Amino acid sequence: MLGVTQMDEKKVLKPIDEMLAGPWQIDIQELFEVSVNEPDEIKMNFYDSLYTYVLQKRQEDIISRPGFVI
Repeated sequence: MLGVTQMDEKKVLKPIDEMLAGPWQIDIQELFEVSVNEPDEIKMNFYDSLYTYVLQKRQEDIISRPGFVI
């Protein structure tokens, strides 16, 4: 499992500015899986926070579209 996590990290870890600027360009499922499978608690918390941030930005984008109704 550790080998898979390291491979996934390489796919997920892009420059932070790029990830924060374009929440729609990130594979959110892959980010979630990396955070869930990360054995290091500090890294897991980082990935979880990043996942939550990206999800929130996507939700804000959808909600702010004209004609959006709940």
